[in-house]
Amino acid sequence: MMRIKMFRYLSLAVCMLVCSVPLAFGAEPEKNSSQEPVQLEAEELVFDQASGTYLAEREVVLRQGGQELKADRVRWKDETSEAEAFGDVHFSGPDGELFGDEMFLNLASGQGQVANGRILVHDPKFHISGTTIAKTGERSYRVEEGTFTSCDGPVPSWKFTASDLDVTMGGYAWAKNVKFHIYDVPVLYLPIIGYPVKTERESGLLIPSVGYSDSRGSQLFMSYYQVIDRNQDATFYLDYLSRLGLGKGLEYRYIFGHDNRGALKGYHVNGFSGHDDSFAFDWLHRGTLPGRVRLTADVEYVDNREFFSDFGEAAEEYNKDKVETVVAANRHWGKNNLTGQVKYTKDLEQSNDETLQRLPELQFALLKRRLWGSPFYFDLDTSAVHLWREEGLKGARLSMRPALTGVFRLGGVVDVTSELGYRERLYTSTQGEERHGLFDFSTRLSSRLARAYAVDVKSVDKIQHVMQPEVLYQYRPFQDQSDLPQFEAEDYLYGRNTISYGLINRLIARSEAASGEVDYREFLYFRLAQEFDVEESMRHPLAPQGQGRPFSDLRAEFILRPTRWNYFDIDTRYDISGPDNFLTFHAETGLVDQKGNALSLRYRYNRDVQEYLATKLELSLLKPIYLSFENRRELQGGANLENVLNLEYRAQCWSLYLTCRDRDGDQEVTINFALAGLDFTSHPGSRRKPL
Repeated sequence: MMRIKMFRYLSLAVCMLVCSVPLAFGAEPEKNSSQEPVQLEAEELVFDQASGTYLAEREVVLRQGGQELKADRVRWKDETSEAEAFGDVHFSGPDGELFGDEMFLNLASGQGQVANGRILVHDPKFHISGTTIAKTGERSYRVEEGTFTSCDGPVPSWKFTASDLDVTMGGYAWAKNVKFHIYDVPVLYLPIIGYPVKTERESGLLIPSVGYSDSRGSQLFMSYYQVIDRNQDATFYLDYLSRLGLGKGLEYRYIFGHDNRGALKGYHVNGFSGHDDSFAFDWLHRGTLPGRVRLTADVEYVDNREFFSDFGEAAEEYNKDKVETVVAANRHWGKNNLTGQVKYTKDLEQSNDETLQRLPELQFALLKRRLWGSPFYFDLDTSAVHLWREEGLKGARLSMRPALTGVFRLGGVVDVTSELGYRERLYTSTQGEERHGLFDFSTRLSSRLARAYAVDVKSVDKIQHVMQPEVLYQYRPFQDQSDLPQFEAEDYLYGRNTISYGLINRLIARSEAASGEVDYREFLYFRLAQEFDVEESMRHPLAPQGQGRPFSDLRAEFILRPTRWNYFDIDTRYDISGPDNFLTFHAETGLVDQKGNALSLRYRYNRDVQEYLATKLELSLLKPIYLSFENRRELQGGANLENVLNLEYRAQCWSLYLTCRDRDGDQEVTINFALAGLDFTSHPGSRRKPL
């Protein structure tokens, strides 16, 4: 205890003495780049007045600002801010740490030299070592006979060795006469290489990927990443596909003011061996223009369907039969909303000449507003659209629908909402001009009944049961509209006289943490709904088959969340009068543990269309091996629609990725390799995905 106290007193005295050296000895020190005071601590300390040098031994610590030097023995000259350290030398600064047997360091200039030294960079983690390390500045080093790696341990999994190495923290490590080693085995020679030693984005080549596909042949994917500015970057792609052609791509990403952000992508393939050239382009944008105009763009174009077959990764991509481009501008003020958009559709299965295009479309809406404090509300929906196609009927449609809504509450239990509307449509087309008006009426009755039950299940203390019955009556007169141009479904508004009814049940759990924080979680949702057609119920019993059936399909939705890590969902339509009752049956269940392990099963059934089972498994239990497997299997024919296996071996400083895909008889294998601090080139199909 006495020795500890003496050490503290000695440290304090030395700190005060070092800070006052210029005054005590009347010498002007060199101007230090840091104005921070110097603190020197040691078990033994001697001051040589003739040379103005401190000699410190055993557990020596020298500090100045954010810099710290530790060693067995230190010679410190305050006048010149020079330190010589010997034995188990350790210097730490804002960017990293420096180790060695001997070190000379000038704290004012940041220059120095280390024998048998090693540099440790913290972010990103990086090791640099050499027989001699010269510190040429506050953030720069020159290394002789050096090595650099991001791996820990005495024998790193990979490393670069070089005769000369220049390192700038926050910049690059440039090396000459470089050999790349796997463990201690050299496998590659490079005359010069630059390696980023920074946390900021940096331009450069990405590690290539290789693979093989039955349809594309041998594959080599190469990429170059370019930083344009703080808010912009781009990736350039060059791919060799031996059976398809040479692929070139560009992906440009940006973020501008007013929350404007997006990505623009293009990809072109020069066809080989009789394959045609193919091209794809898309643009995603979300943002606000001057004047508080909200601009959204979802542009997608391909010149042929084969592009999705060749490069699509998900069923939603490679089975696409059309692509759509929608660019919209929206302005909202008060209870008014104005939207203008253009929508272009390209049919990928047949000629696009008869495909209907909406170029352009304007929509204006007056949102519901209360009338003089009464229970009545008024709203207005209007739209004007120019409908164009290369061949066939062309024209324009103007539609207006004012509506009056009454909102009431009966007995404090039942909510009643009644609405009376009138839709007027005006047409001008290659067939002439037409107009038509039509009334519609609806009334909705709904209620909400709730009761809470006290329980004692783990952290849950109460469960609330909520019932929400609902009845909706809708009426629109049956009128002949065959004289109107028939561009699309909404040009013929069929009459209806229907009663829809449904019942929703919810279970909500209440839990209270030890801190008093209360959490509510809905863990069950169940809805049944059906429609009764009054008009069909009055048809003659001898009406043709398919008519005279007033009851619609029964719709059921079931969502169960027993815990935060598992789920079970069902969505189905049931034909109460047909021989094969289920029209659709969609079910999905899964387990997720928030640690990288997950299992999901998805069943899809559409009568006379499809029936398949999809399975997805993700495992991190086998660390350092991470696995994911996806399978889609057709149940009617028993055929495998798709198998995808992803394997990753994730070491501390490198990763190896293997992807195997089998889809419609096309088998593909892709291999990616990544070193910590470097990126790798992804599969070209992934470039179709939005940010």
